[in-house]
Amino acid sequence: MSARKSLLLLLPFFGLLFTADVAWALGFEISQSKEELNLRYELSVVDHGTGRVTVNLIIDDTGKLQALNSIDLVILSKDGTPRPDLLVSLETKKMNGKLHVRAHLNKELAERAQLQLKTLTNPRTGKQELLTWFYFPISVAKMLKEQQ
Repeated sequence: MSARKSLLLLLPFFGLLFTADVAWALGFEISQSKEELNLRYELSVVDHGTGRVTVNLIIDDTGKLQALNSIDLVILSKDGTPRPDLLVSLETKKMNGKLHVRAHLNKELAERAQLQLKTLTNPRTGKQELLTWFYFPISVAKMLKEQQ
């Protein structure tokens, strides 16, 4: 077989290989506290009494998290499996130098919810690592229980 035909046969393989790098990436939960990370934020959960709640997150300072890639709303699985029932990236707005995020959701979902601040930078070293991302969880469910 000619070298040209061999190359053409390998192109789809390399295409899959290069697009799969995100799927192979590992996500690690950041176990440090918000104080250790110099992270300053305010979380509020407003129960409207209609079975719906509004979640507001205002981040004053991202601290050691540096550049956030996304802030995701994660609804944890009812049966305790590691796969979430729902994961949605939320729109962020910057106002007065602060990062704002808001979500409206069913109270039943909020009782299993958390916000995840995601970054590609390791907060311990301050450097990016290949095929790795890190997330800091903020429990919406815990805040909702504390308010009741």
